Amino acid sequence: MKTSLSFRLLLGRLLTRSGDQAWDFAVPIVLLKLLPDHLRIAALYYLLIRLFGVFLIPRVASVIDTKDRMSVVRIGLLLQFVGVLLGAISVYTLWSLGTLNPSFMDSQFLGVFLFMVVSGLIGSLGASLMDIAIANDLAPSVFSGQDLARFNSRFRQVDLATEVGSPVVAGLLLVVSDLWIPLMGFFLVALWNLLSFFPEYGILRSVFRDRPDLLNKPLVVSEGVSQTFLRKIIEGWNEFFKQPVAPAMIAYALLWLSVLSPHGVLLTGFLQDGWKLPEWVIGIFRGSGAFFGLAATILFPWVMKLTNVRIASGLFIGFQAIMVLGAYGLFRAGGSIGQNGFLVLILFSRIGLYGFSLGEMQIRQEGIAQAVRGKVNGFANALTGIATLALFSAGAALPSTDDFEYLVLMSVLCVFAALAIFGFWMKKTSVRE
Repeated sequence: MKTSLSFRLLLGRLLTRSGDQAWDFAVPIVLLKLLPDHLRIAALYYLLIRLFGVFLIPRVASVIDTKDRMSVVRIGLLLQFVGVLLGAISVYTLWSLGTLNPSFMDSQFLGVFLFMVVSGLIGSLGASLMDIAIANDLAPSVFSGQDLARFNSRFRQVDLATEVGSPVVAGLLLVVSDLWIPLMGFFLVALWNLLSFFPEYGILRSVFRDRPDLLNKPLVVSEGVSQTFLRKIIEGWNEFFKQPVAPAMIAYALLWLSVLSPHGVLLTGFLQDGWKLPEWVIGIFRGSGAFFGLAATILFPWVMKLTNVRIASGLFIGFQAIMVLGAYGLFRAGGSIGQNGFLVLILFSRIGLYGFSLGEMQIRQEGIAQAVRGKVNGFANALTGIATLALFSAGAALPSTDDFEYLVLMSVLCVFAALAIFGFWMKKTSVRE
């Protein structure tokens, strides 16, 4: 039965994640196609979605604690569906206006832009809700111990597979054009994403039909409407920091304060503008990052068999710290050897990062009480969102690409800070036992 449940959950993840990855790849490309030479507008679009998401994701995720799991699935998939549908409509509107002046002083353009932001935010909230509902609530209710570690690894493998494959398929679809609808390829990607939500809904319904016990869980009574939004946020953060596993989640969030990611926008921009690397080299580098992450998903369950989740996680984050420290040294050295060595060690550091992320996921799954999984994981996601905003703010504050070294140094320091926090937590929990 567990094998069947695992397969169905992973299949549902594959269907929707592939559509999500294709959509995330297509949207910025189409935006820049419709708004050439206006990169800042596209960047502002994503910045606003991230910013509002930091405040709203915890509140949306708290639905997990107050409603049965099937209701949460309906809400999450509906939000995603509406977000993609409205996003496609907003892109069509932007295209149909044609000669629209891409300036926020133009009320018509501002209206379309805000409509795009709202649609993107709705879809993002739905995706976050489903991520938490499946990975951090449903999975730990079905699996435990080694079974949970194996499921988490396969869950991450699905994400990595779609991360590599979906952009390729989406890129081929974007080439499709029609005389009357030049954006035909983009709308095919949107249709792909929209249709993927229906089979996932059916798959999850079949899971709950076979395991009706998963529908029944202790529900938290909704907070009074008289409580202000700010008060709810403050109490939510207090609840987060009271969690015994909060240091592990804080350590993981610090790892998001890093430019040392093959898929990172800032590192990609530096490699192209600072080091003048050809696009095909950057493409190979980005693609290789996913394969090194895949290696971590294979290694982590094996390490778990030899020890426990805390020690395994500590080993992986320690490995990441060594790799990024070496990468910083090679970055400072410069030259072709320094550049190539820097890129190679960044790739190896992904093994440590992805391995630690698997461990941190399981620590969350096993360490957070079922009654507050939605709320606490929502704030954990918000914390990584804050880290991402801080990273982009630091990047925007740099005078030029020549100062990128400071971001690399900051990234290394954040990884070591995460290692220190996690190490202290490991020691503290070991003493308690």
